This record gives sequence, structure tokens and C-alpha cells, in this order.
Amino acid sequence: MDLRDLTREAEQARRVTPRDDYKTTTDALFEQQLDLTVRTGDVIEEIEALPNAQAEFGRELGLLRDAKGAMQDAEDELGSPTTGPVAVAAETEAIEHLLRARRSKGGGGAGGSTPGGGLKKGQTDVSALALVGRSEDAAGKVEDREVAAVTGESGRAQSAELQSALDRYFEKLDGR
Repeated sequence: MDLRDLTREAEQARRVTPRDDYKTTTDALFEQQLDLTVRTGDVIEEIEALPNAQAEFGRELGLLRDAKGAMQDAEDELGSPTTGPVAVAAETEAIEHLLRARRSKGGGGAGGSTPGGGLKKGQTDVSALALVGRSEDAAGKVEDREVAAVTGESGRAQSAELQSALDRYFEKLDGR
């Protein structure tokens, strides 16, 4: 996400940036993108080396491969050198694939009061990485709840005279 922001900034400054400076900027962005692409490829290889990788991580591997492809598209753009909408779109696509690759479904996970860590029966033969992100609250829903505002509550009311003086002060400050 930081790289995408830097790419956008470079594009916004492109018209006023001397050509050599712009090339230096795009070269640095290209190197950062190349590093991310290589690291993503390394992660893919490490996951594929795990037992039952395709069965346990098929979805994630597909998304990581898609992310890597989008990263390579961004590399092509930054290497040309271009920081326009196509480069930003490729970086955004990679980000979206990576975010989708994060686990949010499944069962198990750690329990707070369960002695021994909270794994359910039958999960001890599964790699720890396969269990990442699996929890009892698979949907990860955020619930609305009332929260009392505490800031500014002093317990004592201001006198009417002080309140009036403060009101006049702020009105003059605001130019009313």
C-alpha cells in the first residue's frame, strides 16, 4: 500500500519533476516492486513445500499467484518508466489479491479459558500455518454498542458568568 501511495505521489509530481529525477524515482519504485514480487514468489514456494499444501492452501496459493502476476504488471509499468493509472491499478489489484488471501474462514483457533491452548480434537496433526486466521468468530463481525463519552465531563458545572465570558471570548476569536 505504501508503494502504491508513492507511485501516486510520483505521478502527481511528474509534470513538475525534471526528467532525470522522475527516472530516479521510478527506478526506486521499480526496485521496491521487484523486491515485493520476489518475496511473494518465495512465500508461494515455501507454502507449496508444506505437506498437503494444495489441499490446505489451494485458495491462498491461487490468490498469491494472482497477486504476483499483478505485481509483475506493475513492474513492467514502473520499469518503462510510467507511474500512471495502469501502474496504480496493477498495484491495487495485487493488494486486493493479498487481502483476499488472508484467512477468515474455518474452525478451531485458540481459546481463552481452555487449558492446553484451545485446539479442537483432530487439529494437532495440521500445520500451525494451516490454522492461521481460523477462529470461532469466522465472520469477524463488529457489533455496535453504546459507549459513554467521558472526555470533558468534569463533574462540576461552570458558573454562568464564566460560561458567558468564555462564549464572548470565542465569538471574538471567531470574528463574529
